[in-house]
Amino acid sequence: MTVTALTADQSSIQEYLKKISAELKGIDDAQKQEILAEINSHLSERIAELRAHGEHHPIDQAISSLGDPVELASQFVTEARTSHGIHSYAPWTLLRRAARAARSGTRGLLIFLIALFGYGFAVAGVIAAAMKPFVPGMGLWVWRFGMVWGVVWGVPPGGATKHELLGPYFIPASILLSFVFASGTTLLLRRLTKNLSFFGKWPHRIVGQNC
Repeated sequence: MTVTALTADQSSIQEYLKKISAELKGIDDAQKQEILAEINSHLSERIAELRAHGEHHPIDQAISSLGDPVELASQFVTEARTSHGIHSYAPWTLLRRAARAARSGTRGLLIFLIALFGYGFAVAGVIAAAMKPFVPGMGLWVWRFGMVWGVVWGVPPGGATKHELLGPYFIPASILLSFVFASGTTLLLRRLTKNLSFFGKWPHRIVGQNC
C-alpha cells in the first residue's frame, strides 16, 4: 500500500472521529478522548480483518459498519449519563456504577463493597428511626461487654445490666447518622470512581452491535 493510500485512509478515519467528537456533548475531555481512542482502535482492527479477507474497500466498510457518527455518539452519551453516572450525586446511579466497576477487578470489587455498606448503613438508620415509636426496645444499648445500635432482647450475655444512652434523641441521632453515611459514601464513591476507565465490558456492545 502506498503512502498516499495510507494518508487517505487516515483522513477518512479522522473525519469520522471528528464528527463523533462534535456530538459527544456533556462528556469531559478525558472521557471523550477515551471514547475516540476506543473507536479508532476498533476501526483499525476491523480494517485489518477486512484486508486479510481481501476486501477491496476495507476503510469504507469498517466505517459503514459502525453506522451514522451522530447516532453512534448519541448512544455513547446516553450510556454514559444513565449507566456511568457522569457528574451524578444520585446514590442509585453511583451504586450502579460501582456494580459495573466490580467486574473490573479487586479495586472495583472493593469500591462496590464500600457502596453496599455505606448506603446499607444509611438505609438502616432511616429504618431504625421509623421503627422507634413502635418498638420501644430500639435504641443505642451499652453494657459492660459491648454496644448495640438497634434492639436488644432479654438480658445481655453474662447477666450484665444494659443501658439505653440516647432515649428520645435516638430518632434524630439515627437520621443524622443516616445522612452522614449517605453523604460520606456518595462523596467517597465519586472520588474513587472518578478515574476509573470509562470503558469496561459494557460500551463494547455499542460498538459491536453494528458490526
